[in-house]
Amino acid sequence: MVADKMSKTKRKLSDPEEKNPGKKRKGSDNEENFYKDNVLCQVLKKAGLTLKKGKTQNVLDCDQAVFQRNLQIALKRHGNYPSVLDEFVEGFIEYIEDPHRFHYCLLPTATSEKCESVRSRSQDSVVRLLVGVDILQSKMMMSLLEKLAEFMENEDCIVEHGEKVNLPRLLMSQFRWLDRILDSKELADKMLEMITIVSEDIQREIITCLPEVVEDSEHSHVATSLRDLLMEKSSLTVPILDALSNLNLNPELMTEVRGSVLQTLASVEIENLPVVIRFLLQSVTAADALEVVSEIRQNLDFSSSFPLATSTPHQSVHRRQLSGDETRGVESLTLDAVKSGIRFQKSVAEAWIKAVDSVKQPSDHKVIDLFILLILYSTDRKKPVESLIRNKIRSGAFTEVLLQEAFRERAQVMRDYFPAILSLAEVLLRSPEPAITFFAASMYKNGFVAFDTYCQQEIVGNLVTHFGSGFEEETDSSLDILYQLVDKHLDKMAPFAIFVKVVLDYLDNLSVPQIRKLYSLLSTLAFRSSQGGNMIQDDLHIIIRKQLSNDNPKYKRMGIIGAVMVVKSIAYNQNGDNEPSQAPAGPLTDSLYKQVINLLQLVKTSSSKMSEAAALFMDELANVVGKGHLDSKVEEWITDNVTTDFQDHYVVDMEEAATDSIVPQENRFGLDDDSEASICIPLVSLTEASVKDKKKSQKQKTSESADPVCLSPHFRLLRMCEQRQNGNMDNIDALLGCPMFLPKTDLIDKMESLSTKEKDVICSSLFHALNWFREIVNAFATQIDPEMKGKVITRLHNITELSKTLEKCLAIHPRFCPPPATFDWYENPVLNAPVVNSSDGKKKGRKPAKKKKGNKENIGDDESDENSKDSSQLDTQNETQFPEKSDSGEKLVVDLANYRAFFRELDISVFTILHTGLITKSSLDTELNTKATTELSIQPPQLEFLLEDFTRKLSHALISSTSKRKSFLKTKSDKNVGFSHLDQCTPKFIAKKVIKLLPALCEHLESSSGFFQTLIVENDGLIDGPGCNTPEAQTVGVCFHLLLQALQTIFAWNGFLMVENKSLLKEGLITLVSRIKTVGSTQFTFQEALKSAFQYIENFAGTVPKLSMAVMLIKVMLTLAEKSDSKETCRKTAVAAQSFLKREWLDAEGQREKGAKHNENLQFLLKTYLCHCEDFLGSAEEILTKGMPDLLEGDKNGFSEVYPTLNKSTFAVYYKTVFTELVTCVKGIQPGKQREDRDARLDKLLRWSQAVRILHIMVNLIKAFDGRANLGTALKCGRQFIDIFLRQGMPLMDDMFRSNREDVQGLLKNLQLSTRVLHHTCGHSKIIKDIALTNQVPFLKKCLEAFVYRVKAMLTVNRCLEAFWLGNLKNRDIHGEEILSQASTSANTTAAEEEEEEEDAGGGEESEEEESDVELESNASDESHSVQY
Repeated sequence: MVADKMSKTKRKLSDPEEKNPGKKRKGSDNEENFYKDNVLCQVLKKAGLTLKKGKTQNVLDCDQAVFQRNLQIALKRHGNYPSVLDEFVEGFIEYIEDPHRFHYCLLPTATSEKCESVRSRSQDSVVRLLVGVDILQSKMMMSLLEKLAEFMENEDCIVEHGEKVNLPRLLMSQFRWLDRILDSKELADKMLEMITIVSEDIQREIITCLPEVVEDSEHSHVATSLRDLLMEKSSLTVPILDALSNLNLNPELMTEVRGSVLQTLASVEIENLPVVIRFLLQSVTAADALEVVSEIRQNLDFSSSFPLATSTPHQSVHRRQLSGDETRGVESLTLDAVKSGIRFQKSVAEAWIKAVDSVKQPSDHKVIDLFILLILYSTDRKKPVESLIRNKIRSGAFTEVLLQEAFRERAQVMRDYFPAILSLAEVLLRSPEPAITFFAASMYKNGFVAFDTYCQQEIVGNLVTHFGSGFEEETDSSLDILYQLVDKHLDKMAPFAIFVKVVLDYLDNLSVPQIRKLYSLLSTLAFRSSQGGNMIQDDLHIIIRKQLSNDNPKYKRMGIIGAVMVVKSIAYNQNGDNEPSQAPAGPLTDSLYKQVINLLQLVKTSSSKMSEAAALFMDELANVVGKGHLDSKVEEWITDNVTTDFQDHYVVDMEEAATDSIVPQENRFGLDDDSEASICIPLVSLTEASVKDKKKSQKQKTSESADPVCLSPHFRLLRMCEQRQNGNMDNIDALLGCPMFLPKTDLIDKMESLSTKEKDVICSSLFHALNWFREIVNAFATQIDPEMKGKVITRLHNITELSKTLEKCLAIHPRFCPPPATFDWYENPVLNAPVVNSSDGKKKGRKPAKKKKGNKENIGDDESDENSKDSSQLDTQNETQFPEKSDSGEKLVVDLANYRAFFRELDISVFTILHTGLITKSSLDTELNTKATTELSIQPPQLEFLLEDFTRKLSHALISSTSKRKSFLKTKSDKNVGFSHLDQCTPKFIAKKVIKLLPALCEHLESSSGFFQTLIVENDGLIDGPGCNTPEAQTVGVCFHLLLQALQTIFAWNGFLMVENKSLLKEGLITLVSRIKTVGSTQFTFQEALKSAFQYIENFAGTVPKLSMAVMLIKVMLTLAEKSDSKETCRKTAVAAQSFLKREWLDAEGQREKGAKHNENLQFLLKTYLCHCEDFLGSAEEILTKGMPDLLEGDKNGFSEVYPTLNKSTFAVYYKTVFTELVTCVKGIQPGKQREDRDARLDKLLRWSQAVRILHIMVNLIKAFDGRANLGTALKCGRQFIDIFLRQGMPLMDDMFRSNREDVQGLLKNLQLSTRVLHHTCGHSKIIKDIALTNQVPFLKKCLEAFVYRVKAMLTVNRCLEAFWLGNLKNRDIHGEEILSQASTSANTTAAEEEEEEEDAGGGEESEEEESDVELESNASDESHSVQY
C-alpha cells in the first residue's frame, strides 16, 4: 500500500500542472487563500485557520488553543462523525501533496491582525496544531509518517530562499514534545516500521526523534528494535547510540544493548568511533566497568592501522579511507570521549587503571595504554598513574619502543596532552631507579623531537630547572638529556642556548663530570651550530679565562675542562662520521687555529704550577685526542708542544737512576734483556721530590719539577697522540718493558721500624707503580704482536703482585693518604676518607662510605642486595668478615677495593686480553735463541682482577629494569670515580664491545667450571670434598661468580628491549649457542637461539661450589627465561633452583652456611622455585609435608633430609616465603563466572581445597616454631589469605554448595580450624606484648568476623540457615592454654562446656575479648549442611 502511494505521489509531483484546475478560489478576495469545497477547508475555516496556496504562511484567526478546541468541537458535531475524520485527513494529505504547501504547513502559522487576544504573532505550525487534536492525532500521525516514504530521492527536495529544505526533518520536529500522545505504542510501532522503508537520511531523522516522541513505557521496546537495527546496519550507529543514550532503560536491557554495541566495536566506521566510545562509557555501571573498558582497550589500536585492531573483508570494502588530518581528528575525539567517561565516572577511571595493570606481557601493551594513562594523569589521578607507570617500567612492560611509536605516529594527538607529558616526565626523572629515569629521559627526548617550538622551549626550561633540585642523580639525568639533544638535534637546540647558559651561574653546585658535560654541550651550541651560537661565545671565553686565572684548584679545574671542551668544538673534525644534525666541518681557518692554540697555551701555563691541574689537563686533552675529532694541525701542535717533555721528566738512563735517596731502591719489573734495557723510570726519586715539594707553598714551586702524579696522565696523552699521528705504538713500545726503580723488597718486612716519611715514600711509590702499569696495560692491551701480548700479561702479573705488597704496606701504615690518580673531582679523596686504625684488628683503614668488595664470597653481589637493609648495615657486615681473611687476628688486613678511587681507570678495550690464550716465552724472543721456554697465560688472580673491574663497569653502564635504586641521601661525590672514560661511551657502544667479548667469557666460564668438575671427579662425586677451600679454589670460585654476574648484567640490559638492538642480542645468544652447537647455529631463529643459550647456562648447575654462585646462575637463567616465549625455560629454572635447595652448602670450616646473606640467597632460590614450578600448591605441600616433619622430630641442629637447606635457623625464611607465595597464588584463582562450565569451577574448588589445606599446615607450625618473625608472618599472611578467600573464594562456594556439598563443607571446616589457630595467635601476641604483632590483631579479627557472617550469607542463599550454629571461643594462646587474665569468671561455665570447647565444638561464656564461633551441624539433614567457625 505504501509503495503504491509512493508511485502515485511521484507521478503527481512530476506533473504539478494537472493539480491546479481542482484548486479554485471560492468567494475570497485574497488570491493567496486556498479553498476547496471539501470537509478540510470547511472545518478549518470554521475553526479559525485560513490555508494558503503555498507562497505565504497559513493564518490563524485566533489563539492556537482556541483553534484546537473549535476544531475538535466542529468535527464531533459534524453529521458524518466519526467517518468525517477520515475525510478530513484525506483532504489534508491531498492538500500537502504540493511540496511548497507542505513546507508552509510545517512552518509556524501567522496570526491574523484582527485577532487581539493571542499568545504571539507566530504560533505552532498547521501540522503540529492538527496532531495536537486528540480525535485526529492517531490518523494524522500515521498518514504523515507514511508520507515520509515519498522522500526517497534528493531531487524531491525544494529550494527556499536559495537553500534546500529538509522536509522530513521539519516533519519529524512536529512530533517532538507534544503535550499528549494518546497511543504511544502505535506511534512507536509505526515509526519503527517506517525506518525499514525510508532512505538512510530519513532513517536518521526518525531514530533521532524517537526518544522525544515515545513515552517511557515504550522505551524498552524501542531500544530492543534499535539494537537489532544496529547489528544490521552499522552506518546508523551514531543516531542509534544517541537515541539509546536518551532512553530510560532498565539495567538488564542496558546491559544487553551495551553488549550488542561492544560486538559492533570492531566493525564500526572510523568516524563513528567517538560516539560509540562515549555511549559505552556513559552507560557503564560500576559492576561491569572493567569488562567494558577491557573490551574497548582490546579493540582500539592507536598504531599505524588506527583505530581498529581487527577488520573484516566487508569492512575494508565499504569503509571510507580518511586522510591524515581526519584520522587525527577522530583520534582526538575518541580520546575526548574516553576523557569524558573518566572525568564523570569514578568507576570508569578505576576500571581503566585495572585494565592497563592487568596486562602482564610487554608485547600486549599498545599505544592506547599510554594515552589512557596520560588522560588519567591529567584528570587529577596522579598518584595511582605514577605508581602504575613505575611498576610497568620495572617489569619491562613499558619500553622506549612503545614510547617512540606513540610520539612518531601520533605526535599531534600527543601534543594535546603535552602538560601531562611534561609533568609526568618531571616526576619520573626524580626517581631513584635507573630504568625509570631512562624512560623519563626518553619522554623528554621524543617530545622535543616531535613537538613544536613552544613545547621545545618548555622542555628545555624544565630540564634546566632540574639543576636546582639539589640531587646529583637528577642533575646528571637532566644533563644527559640535554647533551644527547645537542648531539643529535643541534640545529633544533641552538635557539635555546641562552636557556642552558643560565646554568653557568650555578657551577659551584655541579660536580666535575657534570661540568664537563655542561661545557661540552655549551661549546657545541656556541661554535658548531649554524644559528644562534654567537650570542654565548663571548660569555664562554670570559668565564673560562676567569676560572683559569683563579688560584683556587676548584675553579681552575672548571676552567681547564671548559677550555678543552671549547678547543674540541672549535677544532672539530667529523672524520667521516655521519651526523645529519651537524654541518660538515671544513678546514680550520688560520684565525680559528690561532684561537685554539692561544687557548691551549693559556691552559698549559696556568696549570704548570699545580700538578693535579696539569694532570687533569692532560687527561682531558687525551680524551679529546683519542676521539679522533680534532683537526690534524691542532693534533700536531699538541704532539710537538705538550708531550715532548715526557722523556725529560720521567725517563732516565739506567746509570743516572741510581742516585742517593732516603729509601733504598732497586731496579725491578724489567721485561727486556739487559742489553736492551737502557732506560728506566726513577719512581722513588720522583716520589721523594714530590714529597719535598708538598711542604713548599705553591708560589715556590717551579714549573720544571716533575710530579709523579702527572706520570700516568702524561703517558696517556703521549700514547693517544702517537696512535693518532702514526697509527701504531712503535715509537714508545720500549716503555712497555721499561723497568722502574722501586723500594727494595726487603724493606717491606721491616717497614714498621721506618719513619713516617719513609713509609709515605714507599706507599706512594707503589701507588704510582700500580697506576703506571694500569696505564701501560691500557695502551698496549690491543696490540696483536705475540711479544707485546706476552709483556701485557706479565704486567698484569706485576699488578697483582704489587697489589699484595701494597696491602701489606697499608696494613702497617694505615693512615697513609694516597696520591690522587683521577682528577675529575673537587676535593682530595683522602679528606673524605679518614683511615681508622684499631689495635684489635677488627677495623680496617677504609673509606667509610665506600662499599667493600673484598670478601670473595660476597664479590659482585650488587645484583642480589636488593632486599638488604641499607648500606651501613652492609658495611658493618663486611667489617666483621674481613678479619677472617688474615692469617693472624692481630694483624690488620687492608682491602685495596677501598682504595679504588686512587687507581687509574682501565679502558674498556683492556678486556680484549681475555681473548688471549697460552703464550710461550720463546715467542717473546725475536731471535728465537732463548735458553728456556716458559709458558705465560692469564692466571686466576689476574683473571679475578680483570673480571672484578669488568663487572663493575657493566653494572655501571648497562642498566637493567631491575637495577638497584639510587639513594637520595647525601652521598659522596666520588661514587662514580673510576668511570670517567666509560661515561663518555654510549651504552650501545659498550654493549657491542661486550658482545664481542662473549667467546672469551664463555671460555673462562667453562675453564672455571671444569676446575670444579675435576675436583668433584677426584673426590668421587663429592661436591664439597677436599681441595674445594684452597686459596686457588677460592680464587677460581670468585672468577666463576664474576663471570656469571657479567653474563647476567649483559643480557638484562634494558636496551635489548628496543627493536634496533634485537640483532645484537641475538648475536650474543648465538655466541653462547656456538659453544655447544658448532654447526648451523647461525641459522637459528631468535627463540631457538634463546632456548639453546639457556641450555648452555643450565649445564653449569652441577659444578657451582657456593650458594652465592648458585643464586647468580639462577639469575642468569631467569634473565634468559624472561625473553623466551616458552614456559619450558621457566620450568627448568625451577628444577635447577629446587636442586640447589636440596644441596648441603658448607663454609670453609665444613660447617653449614648461615647468616643474613645466606638467608637472603636461600629466600631467592625458594621464591624462584615456587614462582616458576608447574604446580605451586603441590610443591608447597611437598615442602611442608616432607621437609618440615624432620625439624619437628629432630634436635636443635636437625635439618630436613629432603631439603638439607631447611633447618631451624632457616625455618623462618622457608615459612615466610611459602606463606607469601601462597597468598600470591590464591590471588590468581579468579571467582567463578556464570558462563564457566562445571569442570572449570570444580577445578577452582579443588585448588581452593588444596590451598586451605596448606594454610592449615602453615598456621599449626607456629605452635612448634613460635618465633616473633613466624608469628608476624602468620598474622599478616593469614589475614591476607582469609580476605582473598572472602572476595574470590566465597562466590565460588555459593555456586558449588548444592552440587558439591561435601567438598565445600570439608573445605570450610578445614579453614575453620585455621581461623581458630589464628584467633589463638591474636591472644598470644597480646600476652607477649609485642607492638608489631598486636598492630596486626584488629585487622585480622575484623577479617575473621566478616568470614563468619559471609558463611551465614552463603547458607541463607542455599536455604539451609538452620544449620548455622553460633557459639563463643575462649581466648587461648598458641599452645591451647586459656588466657586466665581475660577469661570470664561467670559461674555458669560448666565443666562440660569447657570440655566441649576443648573438642572444638564451641560453647563457653562470652567475655570482653572473645571471638564468635560458628558451627554447621555435621549431622544436619540434606537441606542443612554444616561447618563450624
